[in-house]
Amino acid sequence: MEKITVQNIFKNRSLPLLALVFIGLFYASTNFVHHNWTKTNPANSGVIKYDIKHYYAYLTAGIIHGDLKMEFLSDPDFQYGNRYYRTRHEGGNFLIITSMGLAFLYLPFFLMAHFLAIIFGLPHDGYGSIYQFFIVFGGWTYALLGLFILKNLLLDFFSNLTTVITLILIALGTNLYYYSTFEAAMPHVYNFFLLILFVRQVIRWFDKPGWGNAMLIGSLLGLISLIRPTNILIFFVLFFWNIKTFRELKERINFFIGKFQLVLLMLASFAIVWLPQVLYWKMVTGNFFYFSYGAAGASFYFSSPQVLGSLFSFIKGWYIYTPVMFVATLGIICLYKNYRKIFLPVLLLYISMVYVLSSWWSWWFGGGFGLRAYIDIYGIMALPLAAITEEALKWNKVWIKRIFFAVLLFFLYLSWHQTYQYYKGMIHYCGMTKESYRINFLKFKRGDRYWQSLGLPDHLLARQGIYYYYDTGEDTNRFIEISWQEAFSDIREEVTSDKKLMRSIHRHARREGISDQEALEMVIQTIYEKKSAGKNLK
Repeated sequence: MEKITVQNIFKNRSLPLLALVFIGLFYASTNFVHHNWTKTNPANSGVIKYDIKHYYAYLTAGIIHGDLKMEFLSDPDFQYGNRYYRTRHEGGNFLIITSMGLAFLYLPFFLMAHFLAIIFGLPHDGYGSIYQFFIVFGGWTYALLGLFILKNLLLDFFSNLTTVITLILIALGTNLYYYSTFEAAMPHVYNFFLLILFVRQVIRWFDKPGWGNAMLIGSLLGLISLIRPTNILIFFVLFFWNIKTFRELKERINFFIGKFQLVLLMLASFAIVWLPQVLYWKMVTGNFFYFSYGAAGASFYFSSPQVLGSLFSFIKGWYIYTPVMFVATLGIICLYKNYRKIFLPVLLLYISMVYVLSSWWSWWFGGGFGLRAYIDIYGIMALPLAAITEEALKWNKVWIKRIFFAVLLFFLYLSWHQTYQYYKGMIHYCGMTKESYRINFLKFKRGDRYWQSLGLPDHLLARQGIYYYYDTGEDTNRFIEISWQEAFSDIREEVTSDKKLMRSIHRHARREGISDQEALEMVIQTIYEKKSAGKNLK
């Protein structure tokens, strides 16, 4: 009988699967303790709220009401208009501004809920607790499927122990945990699943480039981009996987040319997935292609990406609220040293994703815990995280190894703690500052002056690429008491003394074809109106 040792336990191939079972149970227990599917009254909307109203509207409008134009919202007798955002296209039709990709992934769970609601005589309007439960259950399912695929991918390159550590860090040491449980209906866990599935399928494609794999890759890429168009950057994995030299790059180009029939099939599969969206836009807007976010005044500012803010700011900095990803980023160096076939696609995806996400007008991506848009690529970032972990396990100097894993353990705890703080309102959804972060750091109760230390962004200015933050500790009552001339003078002095803000005003003036002075006056007017309104900025 083989002696049981720590080494033998870690060599056991079932250990990563046991870790996955633990993660699944942990996620499920969180869901049942939180049970937000029971919160269906107007004051506490439970699961279907915020952006989810957009994604989900395709199902209820199309299946429940049979009306994707949502003309039923114009009916004065319709009692549940608050379930839908009433965004109108300039032609007069109601418009769902998000694309419908997420609705496709909701669909099987929606249909299960709809069937059971009819069978058991429950309201089958798409919004009852049974529907919300199945949406949460769907998020849990996609999370586990994504982690299962990730487990298998990691085991192709790394040891059992490294795979277990990486799975735990990704599943419990990042905001993937929060968005697989508390807000499981948001798109991030679905994207996490699709992107890691795409990577797995790309590997199979190069092993066996057949018709079936080509169709699946094209369909996956179509669905990925239909949920979040910027995620089409995952294309780097398809083109650069296992490319280590310039010669291999030329061979890859020739490979695709030689397989042009399969490439055409990929493109056709991609187009078929997008066809319902194109037809919807034609029906509602009159155009086959339409930038629906433009209806909400949203855009990218590629000439002025907020990279440092996206990565390091206390507002939403990726590395501040998900520090494990800083270690994963360092691990890209280890990919170059030891896993060259993975290095180039991961590096290019990381660089392009940071650039694109930090160029979005709301680079902090609205309300949420941490910079949630990066969750989509956690399956890919797990590879450099595993690479640096694998290398650390081989270090000869024990004290360096202990420090490294102590840091990882602290980051794991910090993620849990900050998840708790966000849930308890100790981390603001979009207004954190260095001071407010310091006040509550590692605490379980909100510190004094937390609310007075926030800095809330002006969303109207941000949509124009100008980033101004209101100090919640400022006494705005004085703007009511003093004359508008004095208020304008104070604001002008504040704005013109901020060189970064003035540069953004200059860029706005150049884009709009107006003078810098006109742009400055617009900004001053906007800030004055907000402050002089005497509203509670918190």
